[in-house]
Amino acid sequence: MTSFLVYILRASVALAFFLAVYELFLKKETFFQLNRLFLVSGLMLAFLIPAFPITSPFPSSADLPALDVASTSPAAGGGFGPVEILFALYWAGVLVFLVRFGLQLAKLRGIVRHNGIRRIRGVKVVEVDHEFPPFSFLDIVFVNEGLAREAGFRRILAHEGVHIRQQHTLDVLLMEIVLSLQWFNPLVWPYKKALQATHEYLADSGVIAQGFSPVKYELLVFEQNLGASLFELGNNFKRSQIKRRIMMLSKAKSPNAAKLKLLLALPLAFALVLAFAEPRAAAWSGPVIGQEKAAKTSDEQIVAQKKHVEEELKRLLTMEKELRAKLESAPNEEAAVEIKNKLKTVIEKRKEMEAALSNPNVGIKIPQTIEELEQGLVKLDAKEKDCLAKLKETNDPEVKVQCEETLKKISQMRDAYSKALEKAKANKTAKAEKAAKADK
Repeated sequence: MTSFLVYILRASVALAFFLAVYELFLKKETFFQLNRLFLVSGLMLAFLIPAFPITSPFPSSADLPALDVASTSPAAGGGFGPVEILFALYWAGVLVFLVRFGLQLAKLRGIVRHNGIRRIRGVKVVEVDHEFPPFSFLDIVFVNEGLAREAGFRRILAHEGVHIRQQHTLDVLLMEIVLSLQWFNPLVWPYKKALQATHEYLADSGVIAQGFSPVKYELLVFEQNLGASLFELGNNFKRSQIKRRIMMLSKAKSPNAAKLKLLLALPLAFALVLAFAEPRAAAWSGPVIGQEKAAKTSDEQIVAQKKHVEEELKRLLTMEKELRAKLESAPNEEAAVEIKNKLKTVIEKRKEMEAALSNPNVGIKIPQTIEELEQGLVKLDAKEKDCLAKLKETNDPEVKVQCEETLKKISQMRDAYSKALEKAKANKTAKAEKAAKADK
């Protein structure tokens, strides 16, 4: 539950990143198809990047990773905490926007069924008896009754035809799904406007490319700016600000070198991936001579972690005892099944805590290859030799205690490395024998 909320928040951060790149570097450029590709890709990557986090290439500063007890322990009493409330509120918002989305689709279907479809110049057209700017959805153009007989209709049809051929509706539907999932994110609305504006720039430039008069088309854009929107999901003839559309129509084409701005997104996207990367704990190699203070801090952390686990174990034992008592006095079979399920969860967590307390190598990262294990044992021997020498030379009681603790840890590490080395060698031998048999 918590991890899902974190994922959604990370997706909102990624969405803000792609919007910022567009606003800073791409918004004023005239390569509209690339801008569309960037914005649509940003919608998908904003959800994909947090969903598949890589392992960070940088080790964490802590020698021993903290035991994640809070994430595995069941909620006391089974009540509703802040996380559960946030989770419920989030999905309530998603449901509201999805219902809104569904009602808009149902409204459009009703308009089509009520008014019918006719073909004009090979394009599906629905004429509606309301004042609204023309728009298209999928392969259908929606216009006001009588507009088809006006002089500028060919230009309108050409404009909406670009939307249809380039399948802008698919972008709109994807944007609505993202809006439903990111309804709490204030930046999702300007992202939607940026995508809609890009659609309009593409359609405007497509009309001019077909040989229509730019002056007459600009006049038509002004004329069609009046009227209320009939259907929000459609590619509306009046979607973006008229002043900016006219400016883009008359603006000189951006040079090809400006496309290199897209390359700026690559290092920034890589930084985003690293920001969402899972931390990699550094392998413990024992306190280095001259860093006794850091070693002492790690020891204190281990003690605190064990104390935390012990307290959690006591709580789980108490819960287990209470649940067993409730099971004996369960009023019916249904209640007994529910108590058994809770008891099973508590027992599993209790066993995890017991295993954590009994494991002397908690927090130790063991290498996997024979070479790394052998090198690790050599380093441990060298550190043990240094520590023994220091223990022999010093008369400071505190330093002696630290050296003795270090020697205990080195001994634990040596045991763990030795066992892992034996297992790795055995696996290597088994693979070699298997390969030899296969060759025969």
